[in-house]
Amino acid sequence: MIRLLILCSVLIAASAEAAQEWELISVTRGPTWEVNEAKGALKQNGKVLEGVLKDKTDGKADYQIRIELNGRQAQATFRFISENDKGTTLTGIYKKTAKPTKTHCPEQIQLMNSFQYIGLARDACEP
Repeated sequence: MIRLLILCSVLIAASAEAAQEWELISVTRGPTWEVNEAKGALKQNGKVLEGVLKDKTDGKADYQIRIELNGRQAQATFRFISENDKGTTLTGIYKKTAKPTKTHCPEQIQLMNSFQYIGLARDACEP
């Protein structure tokens, strides 16, 4: 019985830290509007969601993001790896469907600052 409890505890902890697939869109204002899309796994550890997403066009891992969730609020640091920048801070909201099903469990995060908008979405529940 004790072994079963330990195994269940390990499996619950592992699934809580498992990476989940997200899609990202970034709209940046500069001399022209720039739109980028990416997807990949973000790992959640407590209230922090982070990882590196791959560009949908060329498949390169180019978008590093770290998001701190606080209820319905979100604050993130986002950087383009290829541009070797320090990153920028964005704030916004986090939403998750109140009653997800086994096949549909939408989550979304919308972030922005004075020159950039980032939208992230996850639409499939993990088993």
